[in-house]
Amino acid sequence: MSTTTAVLLAAGRGTRLGRDKPTLLFGGETLLARHIRQARLAGVTEIVVVAGRHNEDRVHEIAAAVPDPEQIEVVLQEGPDAHAAAATALERITDREAAFLCGITDIVPDDTYATMADTAPALGVTVAAFVLEHTFVGGMLDFHPGTLDLLRIVERPHGGCPPGRLVNIWIHHLAGGSFIAQIAQATRQLGDYEEAINQALAGGHHGTAHTVSDWEAVKDETSLARAHERFHPQDPTAAA
Repeated sequence: MSTTTAVLLAAGRGTRLGRDKPTLLFGGETLLARHIRQARLAGVTEIVVVAGRHNEDRVHEIAAAVPDPEQIEVVLQEGPDAHAAAATALERITDREAAFLCGITDIVPDDTYATMADTAPALGVTVAAFVLEHTFVGGMLDFHPGTLDLLRIVERPHGGCPPGRLVNIWIHHLAGGSFIAQIAQATRQLGDYEEAINQALAGGHHGTAHTVSDWEAVKDETSLARAHERFHPQDPTAAA
């Protein structure tokens, strides 16, 4: 499927990490620049970056420094959290037939966007996923029995997501103009992007998982160290 639009959520404050995540150097580039580059490997030409008031200027600087900056639009988050950031961006692309929606703190292999776009169905949501190796405080995926047909996203279950489950990586591929518009509207109304997806799935929309070969979510110093070890063990910025 041809997917020319990607939404990158870069408004998080990085409270647990103590540093602004979009500007964090990883493998010689910022997390934001890394996702821009990876999306472009999939043929994406239009990028919408959602920034916060605390980092808007720096996000503009990063966007201006990558190739073809004229293809990047930086918008301010309208609302209090990541769900509002998702709604802010999706409301701007409801006329697109396919788009990525991504949180930039998920570290994935360079070919992730491209392989997701190649295998995505014409309508519904494809969720990047990875088999958990340790308990994870975040989201995981439930499936219809015996399939990889997505039943729902389970956010922050009591006790965490256990090893062996497929984690919900916030690199999602949304396909179908009516589907994107529905998710945008429901996210704004509910104040919860995952719940908007779950409602769409319960209503008969298709969802599937796209398992990636490696992954780490940068949430704190421990997970950042794991990410460097997995992806860039010789990175001189690892201790920065």
